[in-house]
Amino acid sequence: MIIIFVGPPGSGKGTQATRLAKQLKLCFISTGDMLREAVSKSSVLGLKAKSFMDKGGLVPDNEVISMIKERVTQKDCTNGFILDGFPRNSIQAKALDKAMLEINKGVDKVIYLDVSHDVVLDRNSHRRICRNCRATFHLKYAPPKIANKCDDCGGEIYQRSDDQPETITKRFQVYLEQTSSLKDYYQDRLINIDGNRPMEIIEQNIKENFKTGHND
Repeated sequence: MIIIFVGPPGSGKGTQATRLAKQLKLCFISTGDMLREAVSKSSVLGLKAKSFMDKGGLVPDNEVISMIKERVTQKDCTNGFILDGFPRNSIQAKALDKAMLEINKGVDKVIYLDVSHDVVLDRNSHRRICRNCRATFHLKYAPPKIANKCDDCGGEIYQRSDDQPETITKRFQVYLEQTSSLKDYYQDRLINIDGNRPMEIIEQNIKENFKTGHND
């Protein structure tokens, strides 16, 4: 089983994908986390990615697809995986389908989280990440018990450069421009979800839609 989560930055894809992966016992793959790890290691791909990510741009398709293809051939993906963060347009989707066919895999379902700009801005601009354990906090809805310190490990929490309001808005605009064709491409595999609602309701809706295989 291969499932893709699609939606603008801050739509909650990572959270919902992680929960569904646990439920279905599938490997969870976040292209964003993979790229950030490459940046932290200052690899060739990481250095390339950083120049794009800091400006709210996108990493070249061939680099991302090669990374995904290599990752999904690892043992923990034998029973399938859930992919978060890619593709963002129909050209990438076609390239991803081709890459998956080359390793005898195919995308089964695509969960599309439809979220407004105002909601994305609110969620992302207040998000903070622990530098040590990567735990996530939200200054309005889930703040740390002690300012600037992680509840789990005591590490420093910080705001990612791509969570600045200006960068969020630019990424959202880029997303709208480049993803309009995704719904059409994946129409026979698409589960459309209203992502503006509370997290628990979205999670339940995903489970219900996934079980029935019907669109919301």
